[in-house]
Amino acid sequence: MEITRVEARHVARSMWGNFWQQQKSVRGPNPMSQFPQRGNGWSWYTWPQGIVVVRVTLTDGTTGIGYAEDGIGAATTMLNEHLGRIATGLDARATEQIWEQLYRSSIVHGRKGAAIEAISAIDIAIWDALGKTLGQPVYQLLGGYHGKTVRAYASKVQPDDDLSEVRRMARDYTERGYTGVKANWPYGPADGRRGVLANLRYIEAIRDEIGDDIELMSDAYMGWDRAFATDMLRGVAEFDLRWVEEPLIPDDVEGHAALRHLGLVPIATGEHEFTRYGFQHLIDAGAADVLQPDVHRVGGITELRRVCQMASGASIDVIPHVYSAATLHVVLSQPNCTWIEHLTNPSYWGVHQRVEPLFLGEPAVINGHPEFPTEPGIGLRINDKAMPELADWATDEEKPTTPASK
Repeated sequence: MEITRVEARHVARSMWGNFWQQQKSVRGPNPMSQFPQRGNGWSWYTWPQGIVVVRVTLTDGTTGIGYAEDGIGAATTMLNEHLGRIATGLDARATEQIWEQLYRSSIVHGRKGAAIEAISAIDIAIWDALGKTLGQPVYQLLGGYHGKTVRAYASKVQPDDDLSEVRRMARDYTERGYTGVKANWPYGPADGRRGVLANLRYIEAIRDEIGDDIELMSDAYMGWDRAFATDMLRGVAEFDLRWVEEPLIPDDVEGHAALRHLGLVPIATGEHEFTRYGFQHLIDAGAADVLQPDVHRVGGITELRRVCQMASGASIDVIPHVYSAATLHVVLSQPNCTWIEHLTNPSYWGVHQRVEPLFLGEPAVINGHPEFPTEPGIGLRINDKAMPELADWATDEEKPTTPASK
């Protein structure tokens, strides 16, 4: 079951649907907030956001699809000029060995960032092909369903100066059956004490709207510093938050640990961390109550499973960043994964009607719970309406398969 071909194409479409552009009167803190352009939440995206889509072909003709973020196309180049050549000829069943070869061969090119995103995409494609050729959804190949209830939390309430709009967003999620809701913080260090107080009014309005029975998460998106974060943690302790996410830039591991050791609010991080080595640092430092690896960044399914198992040994929950079919397969198979993020928007924004999905077949979230994948492999199909660049791949994507049961 050798890999006979690896192809990668850059697609100038955002995998996120550009939902941040829906923010109205406030743009929340982010790593660029310390600069004069902070009023523009997209000041760091001076190029079109894009993804890389990878197709892996096996000796029996089965193909698998994977994807990851690609920004300006660096991951596509890595795959076509380097990683794809290394993977060609290898036994697709040897996922751990393949991952190690790809990683070790690219250390000089980057142990984080685009190189690992490229590995993530090819790893997901390999698992997709394996599942298809074996006639099983990938979570079955990872050990099968762990048997626990998996809930999806709604991500996220977006900042707005009009708290009635904020309440409406939060209420929209709970009315759709979500039992967990995440909110982006509106203000950061540049806003001083005024920002702290405005943040508190914001989160108080959300908690009041959704009540005490709904889990409430929050996301600072790397936009605070230690002093501002400390003030915020002291102020929000009364609102029973499930966590404060990424209060600091990812490389300030010790800062995350210091905030966690205050014992005020649980700390979540890991969305922008790469490979098990990065997560081992977080675990060893005691920097997180919740780890949030992203399957499209961390190194794919193979590496996400490793991170879950490492975290299990430290009794740390893993709640991966962002909803995707590949993420769901891992979540269903790992006992310390009982939540999954569902990146969505309140329906009254109409975003669902305006954004054409890049892939078809992603399991739906109904009443706050993800549906089980039933198709062999990852279960995604290329949507050539959204990605006409891949129309030729869409026509010959899959062999006839029989859906498997959970």
